[in-house]
Amino acid sequence: MSKNIVGSHAEYKKLESNILQISQEAKTQKKKFPDVIDATVGMLHHENLDVFKFQVVEDALKTLSDAEIYNYAPVRGKKSFTEGVLNWVFNENVDMIRNDFKYSIIPTTGGSGAISNSFYNFNDFGQKILLPGYYWSPYKNFALEANVDLETYPMYNENNRFNVEGFREKAFALAKEQGRLCTLINDPSNNPTGLCMEKEDWEEVIKILNEIDNTGVPVILIHDIAYVDYQLKDVDDSRINFSTYKDLNEEILTVVIFSGSKSFSMYGFRVGAQIGISKSQEVIDNFTRVGDYSVRGRFSSVSQPGMNLIDTIFNNERFVKLFKEELAIANDILKKRATLFKETAKKYDLKHLPYFGGFFISLKTENKNIFEDLKKEHVFVIPMQGIIRVAISSLPLKDIPELVRILKKFV
Repeated sequence: MSKNIVGSHAEYKKLESNILQISQEAKTQKKKFPDVIDATVGMLHHENLDVFKFQVVEDALKTLSDAEIYNYAPVRGKKSFTEGVLNWVFNENVDMIRNDFKYSIIPTTGGSGAISNSFYNFNDFGQKILLPGYYWSPYKNFALEANVDLETYPMYNENNRFNVEGFREKAFALAKEQGRLCTLINDPSNNPTGLCMEKEDWEEVIKILNEIDNTGVPVILIHDIAYVDYQLKDVDDSRINFSTYKDLNEEILTVVIFSGSKSFSMYGFRVGAQIGISKSQEVIDNFTRVGDYSVRGRFSSVSQPGMNLIDTIFNNERFVKLFKEELAIANDILKKRATLFKETAKKYDLKHLPYFGGFFISLKTENKNIFEDLKKEHVFVIPMQGIIRVAISSLPLKDIPELVRILKKFV
């Protein structure tokens, strides 16, 4: 008999490379050494390193009553919140969703809570979820916590676009192997690469999912859109790929992951949502049933002030207008940093993965010790699967030329 206090199923649990821990180390070092370059955490900051706050969020917060701040929130949230999320996420495609699909929206503790619940509820223990080869490392934690694992395919083809054929090959193989396909696609403005898929890529992905569904295998598409509002295009033009959903087979479940953290810079409020859509009412009934249970069983309910803040903004035309104006400012900050990074990288002949939006630019590396090498130079980035991730979201323009110079030495 073992006297180990930890259950046998939890023996694997040890955070080897935690983004928030690395970021905290960078902040500690910055206090000792002013020349530290911190390109770690995915939070948007101004040039003076203050966090980017939306004034409209501040204004909306002042309108909330005590009950809207302090009371427990209902498990499903208010309908005005969930419908507001649906309208914002799908924009010009929202009528197509309402007319052609059944849907249900479950508030969660950030996008992370939505992904975690999805991993747990739509796979059998021991199965694998399909992701591209470059992925946000906490997905692995969510998977292991849900008693599942990950399978990957090469993310890029020879033209540095989304690898449709690589996806097809692995998707069919995994569906055949385990009698189920659950795949997560983080698009647009992929974390960690900055890739944005083309509409044609999504059309091919939908065809592949339909082909697999036609074999009688359950198909679940988890679409993580955390950075949908940070593409290098106007917010009203950023939802075009959702139009490809119209061709989905009836019994496919799509779970769209909404992140209030990223869209509103409300990182600490922990508000997100699972948006379940399917042409089958039975599929959506099951999505809602297990989703409600997991919310109650894992975190009881979501932040009441967080949901009410978003609710207030989405349902006030003046607030929406102001939010879009501030969002344009946020995107301009990112665009300037990305432009300078790419121009400086070209000067140093430093190769990076294609960037089309979001908080991050990534570079391939074969240097297994690159994190420690860069740390000695007072540079902090996030090492991932054969790449390093540079968070331009928190990187002031003045640091970019020196960062690129140092990266060239070690990549």
